[in-house]
Amino acid sequence: MTSWGVKKTTTGALTSELELPTERRTGLDSVEAARYEAIVRRSSERLVQMLDVVFLDRELAADAAQDAYVQLYLHWNEVGGSVEPEAWLYRVAVNRCKDYRRRLVRATKLFRRLVATAPPQTGAGGWEPADDFLALLHGLPTRQRVAAALFYQADISIYEISRTMGISEGAVNSHLHRARRTLKEGLEAGR
Repeated sequence: MTSWGVKKTTTGALTSELELPTERRTGLDSVEAARYEAIVRRSSERLVQMLDVVFLDRELAADAAQDAYVQLYLHWNEVGGSVEPEAWLYRVAVNRCKDYRRRLVRATKLFRRLVATAPPQTGAGGWEPADDFLALLHGLPTRQRVAAALFYQADISIYEISRTMGISEGAVNSHLHRARRTLKEGLEAGR
């Protein structure tokens, strides 16, 4: 076979069949595709439910499950022939959740360091939040608090927040919506 994907047959004729090296193939034949789809159908809801119970975050669970299915597809040649591809899938999904959590912890620590080392703002241009507002902000779940602080305090875009927190832009929007709702309820209750 030449580097252009043209193959010589035993008779010396050239064919234009493109053959990629095994490690670069991502397409599955119909039998393997059916096995893959059956695993996805059989395990998708159970996998997300298990991850949600373990990590207490439905969005994180759904994102990790989706990543695990992509990895299963990409590594099907190594995993698909094993006796238990679902065990591999679950292990990858749990590891993805752990990775997301680690990134969130790092982002939270970075944010706390930035806040602690930031010079205090003074003068008419600076905004001094009330103690009640800070108490409400501290009462938010960690992911909502991080998203709200990065969006409102650090003025970071939704896309940048999603990259920082290791979650989708939709998840960031969801966290911001929930944070705003909780803060609004808390401020209205204080009146």
